Amino acid sequence: MDKKNKNKCSLKVVTPDGKRLHGTAAILHHTSVNGGYDEWLTNYTETQMRKSAEDAVRDYISTQGKPKLTVVNDN
Repeated sequence: MDKKNKNKCSLKVVTPDGKRLHGTAAILHHTSVNGGYDEWLTNYTETQMRKSAEDAVRDYISTQGKPKLTVVNDN
């Protein structure tokens, strides 16, 4: 596999005027439209933290709903 096909960037955006951007240009445009890199990173990390917390709580609740019962002999 030659290097040209090995490292393709999957990020592609279309600007309001119809231009297609790929790779670094797409990243720069996307972050710019979303308030810059710092704003994008803050929004992204908050979203990921929220999703992780929700998954953790759902998992915890699902384990708490299943009581662990053991057989006890009265002998």
